Amino acid sequence: MEREEELILIEKIKSGDDALYKILVDRYSQKILSIVRGVVRSRGDAEEVAQDVFVKAFFSLKKFRGDSSFSTWLYRIAYNMSISKVRKKSRYVSMGDMGNFAAGQELFDGSDSEEENRNQENRFKMLDTIINELDPADRFLLLSFYIHEKSIREISEITGMGESNVKVKLHRIKKRLTALISDKNMEVIYG
Repeated sequence: MEREEELILIEKIKSGDDALYKILVDRYSQKILSIVRGVVRSRGDAEEVAQDVFVKAFFSLKKFRGDSSFSTWLYRIAYNMSISKVRKKSRYVSMGDMGNFAAGQELFDGSDSEEENRNQENRFKMLDTIINELDPADRFLLLSFYIHEKSIREISEITGMGESNVKVKLHRIKKRLTALISDKNMEVIYG
């Protein structure tokens, strides 16, 4: 669906055709769940927050002006609600439930041998542990940029941080990860 079509759909929903909202939920539900799961600990909490994101977005849809894309607006709601959930629970997040983290496989120099596949799997587990040590906001930035392939501008709009701040934070996170990885003697190739 093109942005223009999406804006027309949103206008129809705002005009009272609430049933059309299901199209947006179907389109974005997996992406929102993935973003939320990158921040909150349990799958159950992630599903609850994701559902709350769509409820909040529905009741706030009249505030959507179209200055940014709908997805960016929705991701910002997801980000804010996820961080809020973590703060309420006062605990850090596990990446273990994140189903699409394997999308980051290009970080590793892969091989087809069975031994290399086992080594790569061990590196994934180690990277998961290392990423788990990051605070939720840093984890969100890292996953948004490297896994979900969001641009600096999109991340800036979602988080409310300036673009230069996002760049600096990503640089520092990457530097910290590199140090943690080298401390654990793990080789990773960044794109």
